[in-house]
Amino acid sequence: MDNKITKKRINDHLEYDWYKYLIIIIAGIALFVFVFSQINRTRDYEDVNFFISCYDYSENDFSNSAKTDFNKKEYDAKKYGGNYLREISLELQSPLDGNYGTLLQTHGMITSDVLILGKSYLESTDGLGYVQLTDELLTDYLLPKELNLNIDDLEYYESKADGKKYGIKVSGFAEMNGEGRKFGMNWREISNLNDKYKDQPEDRQPDTEFYLVINPSSVNIGKFGKGKSKDGNAQALYLINRFIKYYK
Repeated sequence: MDNKITKKRINDHLEYDWYKYLIIIIAGIALFVFVFSQINRTRDYEDVNFFISCYDYSENDFSNSAKTDFNKKEYDAKKYGGNYLREISLELQSPLDGNYGTLLQTHGMITSDVLILGKSYLESTDGLGYVQLTDELLTDYLLPKELNLNIDDLEYYESKADGKKYGIKVSGFAEMNGEGRKFGMNWREISNLNDKYKDQPEDRQPDTEFYLVINPSSVNIGKFGKGKSKDGNAQALYLINRFIKYYK
């Protein structure tokens, strides 16, 4: 059998089978793009999302400040997990918007790790459905050592059913309200909103108290949730710690 490769045979082969090589090249490119996108995509445990209810807000530097603290030697990787966060997302929504309830149920309770909600929303569930703020969680994880805070230095939402803590009151934090506030949100100065909504039913009145709660389905809260995160992956708790430090 004559298996000699000649220029004519190569040209004939390409003339009739060129589409096979084109398919192989396209498939190779598609495979490369797929593999690269899978390697480069942000996993759930690399992204912490805050769903923040507020009436007025401006840009703030929370994410950059928190990322800086992750890189300091004081960061306790043994407690909170290694520093592999790629994104810290803040979604800000007004409770008075018509689609707020839908966004809370979809973005808030499904994709967010930490939420800030008005008191009326906590009262509708009596706080149940969020992570219980035990003394261990507060003392060892959430209260910033720099501020020398005790548990009683903060205010909480306590369930009427079991008397346990489920939310940290943040609407009274000094750096979050008034002129020159660092966080750029307004939870207390709502006199104009009260006038605007004075004729609305009670469930449409603006909240004056807001609480930080933790989604038990988060994969970033270590052992304190529904078991979807590893004990050594508690970076959302560290971000709450920084949140309290910056704005208390």
